[in-house]
Amino acid sequence: MRLLLLLTILLVLVVSACRKVEDLDTCRLVKFVQENPINQTIHYDFITLKDGRIEKLLSFDLNAGNDTVNKVIAFFEYDSKGRVKAVRDEADLKNIKRFEGIYDDRDNAVKIVQTTNGDPDDEINVEYDLRNRPINVLSRYKLGINRSIEYNNLGNPYRVFRSDLVAPPTITEHTFDNKRNFFSGIPEIKFYWLVRPLNSFLPFGDNNIVSSKVFTFQSDSFKETEGLQSKRELTYNDKGYPDKIRIIRNNPPGTVSNTSTFSYDCLE
Repeated sequence: MRLLLLLTILLVLVVSACRKVEDLDTCRLVKFVQENPINQTIHYDFITLKDGRIEKLLSFDLNAGNDTVNKVIAFFEYDSKGRVKAVRDEADLKNIKRFEGIYDDRDNAVKIVQTTNGDPDDEINVEYDLRNRPINVLSRYKLGINRSIEYNNLGNPYRVFRSDLVAPPTITEHTFDNKRNFFSGIPEIKFYWLVRPLNSFLPFGDNNIVSSKVFTFQSDSFKETEGLQSKRELTYNDKGYPDKIRIIRNNPPGTVSNTSTFSYDCLE
């Protein structure tokens, strides 16, 4: 009887261990291709990994062979604690941009200083909640970027308030799936995603956006704007990461805005 009990306990432990290994299976994104049928462009993101962390990000558009605005050649620098110290963009060697983080005692990047060729461009201040999630992002200088983020019960940023100097304020509400976000395997990308590109900052949570509603400020209140609604069709790989996302917009209804495909380096 004792032997049977012991064997049962051992079986439970083995099954539990297998489940834990399965739960820890991780995919690290290495390629991200976005096709935009409306403006007939293709955007590529290539991620170079070293020791499981991002070393380099190459991002560019194929647009009649001419790409000067959206090209990024970013190198990630780390401090002694393994945090992203800075991201350096060398797409234009005459104007090298650098985003350097200043951390608090909870390892949150509370300030990101942007420079071009060493000269200050901007300063982004980030406020976090008790769970170390960004809740306010404010650009101090010429860009005038302001974001406020609210999270749902699953920890996803479901409501984002945006107020910029160059555009009317908006509120965007997202719904999410229950699958892993495509950046789950490389969390250090979150540092760069706070500022890339700064004027369309979008925080991401553990899961993936499946639909979005946009409310624009009209006269004296925020009103839902039907033409700015969108939904996303997703397919997933066997690890639960998205391998394809189609964004369908409501202006006009049913318009495919872009289709993104993802390639991963998955750990077994």
